[in-house]
Amino acid sequence: MSVVAVEPSADDTLGLVEEQRDRLLRKLSAQRVHAANLWAWYHGDQPGPAVVRKYADAYRLLLDLARTPWARLVVDTIAERLRVQGFSSADGTDVSDAAWTLFQRSQMNADEWLVYTESLITGDGYVSVSSGEAGSAIAPESAFEVTHEPYPGRRRTVAGALKMYPLDWTGRHWATELYRPEARYLWTTELPRPPVADDTSVFPIDSEFSEDFQWDEGDPFVTDNPSLVVPIVPFENRATVLGGGVSELEDCLPVLRRIDKLTLDKMLTSEFAAFRQKWATGLEVPRDPETGNPIEPFKAAVDRLWVNEKPDGRFGTFEASDLGPYLTAIDAEIAALAAISRVPSHYLLQQNLANPPSAESLVASESGLVAKVEERQRRFGEAWERALRLGLELDGVETSGELETAWADAEMRNPAQVADAAVKLSTIGVPQRALWEYIGATPQQIQAWTLEAAGAELAAAAAAPLPTP
Repeated sequence: MSVVAVEPSADDTLGLVEEQRDRLLRKLSAQRVHAANLWAWYHGDQPGPAVVRKYADAYRLLLDLARTPWARLVVDTIAERLRVQGFSSADGTDVSDAAWTLFQRSQMNADEWLVYTESLITGDGYVSVSSGEAGSAIAPESAFEVTHEPYPGRRRTVAGALKMYPLDWTGRHWATELYRPEARYLWTTELPRPPVADDTSVFPIDSEFSEDFQWDEGDPFVTDNPSLVVPIVPFENRATVLGGGVSELEDCLPVLRRIDKLTLDKMLTSEFAAFRQKWATGLEVPRDPETGNPIEPFKAAVDRLWVNEKPDGRFGTFEASDLGPYLTAIDAEIAALAAISRVPSHYLLQQNLANPPSAESLVASESGLVAKVEERQRRFGEAWERALRLGLELDGVETSGELETAWADAEMRNPAQVADAAVKLSTIGVPQRALWEYIGATPQQIQAWTLEAAGAELAAAAAAPLPTP
């Protein structure tokens, strides 16, 4: 029996496209809720600690003050050590130079921070690759607007990506683009009413407008994709085999919530229990003739003096509440945060500044952070290489060889110690180019230094006297 392959009709193809669009829209809707919660923690705008509901209004100011932005430090400590210095290729310097030119032309040397921060916070960052009159370009994308799905069984190959974005400042007109290997599909929609108070952060797929959301009539606008590759590249943080990226803050949220709760308890104690209550004995307490309730005989104030004429009368005070246990408990939670996030403890704890740690202990305490940054460099480096290969192919540059991303050193090294070590390595025959790489020179610096060294050798050879016959 022979099997005949049947090409799907145009209607069947459009049905599959719309099915993928709707699937990615549902994913984007859930992704936006998740990302909003994590970004709130990053900005220090997370929900306040839980208190008894009837006291929520009375404690409103203290609840706001109890929110601590430790999450920003967890993310920024990693992101600030992620910096691309250049690219290298087995094909030679032409491809690596073209890759670095594309990276700089896209202003990624300034905007790469946006991609890393988005990925570290939400678990997934994105860049888009497009072509234009001046050549291809790479742009950072937000997890609030973009999502993707891989091919089943091929996690690194993007089967489709979707982007939803507003077309104007009113928040009523929207565009949705679905990127597939064969084409780009564009739909538009108009909300029947603008967002409340012109809140353009509200998307049509959010719960407030989901019932009013519907596509404009007609087929989507279709543009062919000559590269046959989805032009959206994900930057997945801590990606798993079966799932996507995982936020850097996921494991830290319970600890961060405990820190906020202990901070609130400390401020409540300072606000209501730090005042030293006074007591007196041997006094006749007057009573209200109408109600019979006791009347306070003294008013406590800075300019008031209490006098007791009874010879057996005494005054005293109760001890004020000690804030020390709260500070100790907060420090214990911060130490747990340092262990889980691998942020060095001296970044977080500030009580032992009188006895600062030695340089050797600082290097040892940062070993976990350095290992984490280097692991992120490997993952993000692959994403940069995929994006750059696609951009170079759009520019007509052959990229048969593998690109390699050159990162700035994740470890903060003493320049004098590095130079001293490089001199010692040169005495055992380490090549000059390897020494330049060891001290952290960029590929562009190494190329310039190599040309200068070659020019100096030629000039020295030309100035040398000719040998006598």
